[in-house]
Amino acid sequence: MGLREVMDKASGGDPRAQNALGYYYYKGDGGVDRDVDRAFIWFNMAADAGDPEGECNAAYMYVHAEGTNANLEEAIRLYTDSAEKGYVQSMFNLAHMYSDGLGVEQDWSKAIDWYTKAMDGGSALACYRLGVIYEEGRGVEPDPPKAASLYRKCTETGYSKALVRLGVMTLEGRGVKKDPAAASKLFLKASEDSNADAYLWLGKMSLSGEGMVKSVNNARKWLTKASVRGSEEAKDLLGMLPPR
Repeated sequence: MGLREVMDKASGGDPRAQNALGYYYYKGDGGVDRDVDRAFIWFNMAADAGDPEGECNAAYMYVHAEGTNANLEEAIRLYTDSAEKGYVQSMFNLAHMYSDGLGVEQDWSKAIDWYTKAMDGGSALACYRLGVIYEEGRGVEPDPPKAASLYRKCTETGYSKALVRLGVMTLEGRGVKKDPAAASKLFLKASEDSNADAYLWLGKMSLSGEGMVKSVNNARKWLTKASVRGSEEAKDLLGMLPPR
């Protein structure tokens, strides 16, 4: 739909068009100026009609005080209603609210429940968050094998943060068999996404020779890439390398 058609349908009460028009204003697309106040109005109209996408969008703006005053209680209500209708992004956002205690008392059980539902709905990020919860023992006993299994599941989508976490666990032998060569392959895969932590680990492994060829030149290459992307540890390691 073009902007004029979207405006006509939104004015006529079509929730899909109301969301679409909200995105136009939120992003400043289609020749309209960015206007978060108008974006909120249209998202909220869709939410008032019970549209789960509109509820998610309006809730997000309540959380971040964009186009409206912050209202975490209303955000929780909207996310919950949207999530219960099966909207995956709301499931994820609601899990985050419970894990961080935003607008509600922190509740890891509910966070895990909603992250799991979001993962089952196809969210790779929810899968990753669950991996972190079980690896670090947030609200549950640490379970490295379960964390590794979750990371492995979301690496199927190429999610680089999961690849790095699984790589570290594989390098150290936590929750999985220790296998430095396999870890280096995971870091290499993550590096395709320009992941700074992957570059850092490849640099460190090039220095140690564990799991890959020991090479100061290769280490310098990987550490430079990590340093450019803000890794302080990489900068420190580069400073310790011998001159060329």
